[in-house]
Order: sequence, then structure tokens, then C-alpha cells
Amino acid sequence: MFSIKKAIKKERARLNRNYFISFFILILVAYLTFAAISLSVVKGWQSYFTIAYALIIELLILINIFKLYFESKFSVDISFEKIKIHQPLKGNLPLQPSKVVYVDVISNKDDFDIVIFIKGKRVKRLLKLNENGEFKRIYKILNEKYNEDEFYYYIIKKGGAKKYFYLYKLYKNCFEAEFSRKAMEYIKLFMEEYNLS
Repeated sequence: MFSIKKAIKKERARLNRNYFISFFILILVAYLTFAAISLSVVKGWQSYFTIAYALIIELLILINIFKLYFESKFSVDISFEKIKIHQPLKGNLPLQPSKVVYVDVISNKDDFDIVIFIKGKRVKRLLKLNENGEFKRIYKILNEKYNEDEFYYYIIKKGGAKKYFYLYKLYKNCFEAEFSRKAMEYIKLFMEEYNLS
């Protein structure tokens, strides 16, 4: 049976393992390049080619390390007053829980994304919901319920198994929001595992 706690633990272990492997390769490439040049394994123009090649590999590994770091720093703080989505390099995205009207999930193979639908004035980085787009069924539901045609949405893609917690916090703090059947299944799973009511 699927366990959220185990999934979070595995994700932490995978992140630490990826950090370790990346740093190990970074040091190994630098050492092997230095050793090859010092022991004259490569000479002349070959040494310049080896250094250039090593620098490209080191740069790619550093990019991967930064990517891992920034992905691990993504977080969503949810309370009755405010939803604050923290995205490294992009800054914070503040949303009002009272403006959240619908929450849905998009299931992937081993993960899911949370889709938050909002009414009212557009906030930067939110996508406009329209009647011919990807979520036309939800647009129809919201348009009938609120008699408005200005709705926006944001998709939470990062966070791994922490998204179960984010979904639960949305459920507890967004009183006006309707949750899809699939979203409620994920919330129920979280509540059962953590013995919440």
C-alpha cells in the first residue's frame, strides 16, 4: 500500500544521493583532468582540449546541482489569511484563500499536479481560464456558479509527495472552494495516514 511518509523519506534520500553523486563526479573530473595533464598522458593541443572538455562537464554538473537545490527550496505556505507560493529565482506568489473557487488534480504516472482556480483580478504568473482551453469543463462549472467569465489558474508541479500536505492545507483554509472528486481522494488518503479529521 502507498505511504506518503515513505514517499517523502524516499524523495529526501534520492535528493541527498543525487547531491553526493554530483559532487563526487565534480571532484573526480577535476582530479582526472589534473592527473592526465601532470602525468603527461595528454600533451600539446590535447591538453587544451581535455581542459575545455572537463570545464564543460563541470559546468553541466554545477547546473544540475543548482537545479536540485532550487527544486528542493520550492514551498507553499497556506493559512486562512494567505497562500504564499515560494519559487526560488521567481520570488513569492501571494494568493488569497477567499478567491480560490476550485481545486483539481492532474494525475501523472507516479505523481500529480495541483491546479488552483481563482476568481477576481489577475495576479502575475496566473494563466487565464477560458471556455475552449484545457479546463473547459471546469470553466463551465465556475461560469454557471459565479456568473463571471474572469477566472485564472495556477498549477503546482513541484513538491513531490509534499503536495498531499499542500492539498490538505488548501482544503482546510479555502472555505469557498470546491474540490474535485480526485482531489478529495488524495486529501482522504493524507487524512487517513496522518489520523486527521
